[in-house]
Amino acid sequence: MLSLCRFSNPTTRGSRLLSFTWFPTRLPQSPPTRIIRSLSRSTASLARTMSPPPWTPNQYPPARRCDHVDAYESEKQGHVRVADPYQWLEEHTDETDAWTSAQDAFTRNYLDKNTDRAKLEKEIRVNTNYEKFSAPVLKYDGRWYWYYNSGLQAQSVLYRSSDEKLPDFSKDGGAKGEVFFDPNQLSDDGTAALSVTAFSRDGNYYAYGISLSGSDFCTIYIRETSKPLAAVAGKRMDHHEGCLSDEIRFVKFSSISWTHDSKGFFYQRFPSRESHGIATEDKAGTETTGDKDAMLYYHRVGTPQSQDILVMKDAEHREWMWGTSVSELDGRYLFLSVSRDTARKNLLWVADLQENEIGQNIKWEKLIDKFEAEYDVIANDGTKLYIRTNLNAPKHKIVTIDLADPKLTQVDLIPEEKDASLSDILAVGKDKFAVVYKRNVIDEIYLYSLTGEKLTRMASSLVGAAEVSGRRALSDVFVSMTGFTNPGIIGHLDMNKFNATLSLESAWRIYHTTDVGGLRPDEFTAEQVWYESKDGTKIPMFIVRHKSTKTDGTAPAIQYGYGGFSVSINPFFSPSILTFLKSYGAVFALPNIRGGGEFGEEWHNAGIMERKINVFDDFIAATEHLVKNKIAAVGKVAINGASNGGLLVGACVNIAPQGTFGAAVAEVGVMDLLKFADFTIGKAWTADYGDPHDPHDFDFIHPISPVHNVPKDRTLPPLLLMTADHDDRVVPLHSFKLAATLQHALPHNPHPLLIRIDKKAGHGAGKATEKRIQDAADKWGFVAQSLGLKWQADS
Repeated sequence: MLSLCRFSNPTTRGSRLLSFTWFPTRLPQSPPTRIIRSLSRSTASLARTMSPPPWTPNQYPPARRCDHVDAYESEKQGHVRVADPYQWLEEHTDETDAWTSAQDAFTRNYLDKNTDRAKLEKEIRVNTNYEKFSAPVLKYDGRWYWYYNSGLQAQSVLYRSSDEKLPDFSKDGGAKGEVFFDPNQLSDDGTAALSVTAFSRDGNYYAYGISLSGSDFCTIYIRETSKPLAAVAGKRMDHHEGCLSDEIRFVKFSSISWTHDSKGFFYQRFPSRESHGIATEDKAGTETTGDKDAMLYYHRVGTPQSQDILVMKDAEHREWMWGTSVSELDGRYLFLSVSRDTARKNLLWVADLQENEIGQNIKWEKLIDKFEAEYDVIANDGTKLYIRTNLNAPKHKIVTIDLADPKLTQVDLIPEEKDASLSDILAVGKDKFAVVYKRNVIDEIYLYSLTGEKLTRMASSLVGAAEVSGRRALSDVFVSMTGFTNPGIIGHLDMNKFNATLSLESAWRIYHTTDVGGLRPDEFTAEQVWYESKDGTKIPMFIVRHKSTKTDGTAPAIQYGYGGFSVSINPFFSPSILTFLKSYGAVFALPNIRGGGEFGEEWHNAGIMERKINVFDDFIAATEHLVKNKIAAVGKVAINGASNGGLLVGACVNIAPQGTFGAAVAEVGVMDLLKFADFTIGKAWTADYGDPHDPHDFDFIHPISPVHNVPKDRTLPPLLLMTADHDDRVVPLHSFKLAATLQHALPHNPHPLLIRIDKKAGHGAGKATEKRIQDAADKWGFVAQSLGLKWQADS
């Protein structure tokens, strides 16, 4: 479940080290959608079903089976040989292309039999067509910058003000301001997207990464801020006009960290690959080679990449990756976060840029030189560093370390709270912290002093998720808030006014409220319930429905889950889901299962390695709770998840008793748990999944791997696998192999077992609006087909 729109706020996070998304995640981000006309008839009274389209088993495109076998070691069984009859689908060959084309055409034929699909797509598109704004930020050239989408633009456009005056969205409305960078100029079909971006300290340069077809790889370019990228007289502008000759390639999972002299920036890249050609011949995103040998470089503006200065690489630790930031106020320190996998543990080193020449001989002060906890630099005052950590604090705390202290003693500043996780913190307004706590999966935003004193709470009426933006040097702080029935509210705090009165009354205001048009959020209701999992653990779950939908055991339901990598699935606004709920009288359920980060690191650890089974038990128990409490009808719960959540769906379909689910949609899932570590960044996920080549880990990995545990003696619900040909996060071969396995093992299953393969698309980031709309129409259309739902009568 993806949003149809996701803004990447152009906010500089000060000296904050970036936390890169290199685990398998494709999360539900707020998809803005809106209906121009209002449906007036009660949806609950119209809840009817129809027969799904006829399904003739054993009609799937054939897949050749080979005799490939892999050898593993098991603590319990010793030497184990595991057949891999579809190993050939791991290779990008003509045979693989022919099979995927045949499968996609087969699936398309089935999906198009849904007589309501066109209507559903139209409604989602209408509901998506409304203005979206990000919170603005004042950059170093003295202008405000913000992202704006008029409604259906493929990519959101970066606008800017003409001067230092804060733009008034509520007064001006629309796309007021000047287009600074329009990603829609990069390609005809919207498949080229911005990834990482950063402005130079002097405000003269804008460095930006362009990703093609959703690949995690990007190429960084630099343009002068005096030369915007915008359409001229309605015609597309050549991206290279106004762009410097600098072209930095093979960049992946990287920040752009400018030095304060604005002469260049630090970035991470990987060795060059043959698949990375030029322009339209570029195959980046289709390779499966493991990501190793990341290197940290420094690029000087106006020079070729061949002259970039190597700063870090480690031949002995080929999986290590390098995240950088430069101290915001003084520009003196380079902070380096070293990660080896997706565990919430990193090394933390610092270099004095005033005392060191940039290069491999740079002298590092190794503040943290053991992978024992997570350390994230928030800000510094001279030699005093403010750091967020989970050392002996699974819900996180704030500590200080003084570089002048020979012992580098960690001193607690803001202690851990026992009933809330400190999920985010930002230094703002010169001498304050904006702190986001997550309490029972609801965000709370507080203002603290730099001495650790809690001053006040902001946006106390928020029931949902919040993101704070701003810079320490500025007096303006913005809070972007969203929820299941809240499409978006941006709050503004004037720190000058707050400091004068120490009161929010005059300093806080609602800066912008999103208007979504015809689909009225106030027609829906959201609540949180708690249920027991198999082992008695209490799990929270959000329930969203149209107010007219009754909880009498007759409603169909969509149940979404993730459960991994310490990722919290927060309340979010999704017009495509709300459209489905109203159109079919359905319910949406979001259980915050173990493995996520909703309750800190202990909650995460309860759902990893040999405890991964808890995640699946939690998810199955959620369905049982919905049915038992008449929130959903028996056999009418459709489950959905993406990436790690795709694994969740694949595993639960195999494990759950027959009849538990009415349908299942698994998107870009990790389906082959014996091979995931062999491809792209998969090796890093062993922190959550375990290492299949470790005899101990093999014994808990093999029994849950979806590809290796398809039941042959049960009927499976209708299942749609969704993947993309340029997904280099969770490579599509996972879904290919599961589809082939399902269709071979269950050729006579009375329900379809299908795979949809998107073209020129990746794991989800940067996907064009139209592609997201079509994804949603196919996904929720398949659910309606599978559950036999009938479109509610129009008003």
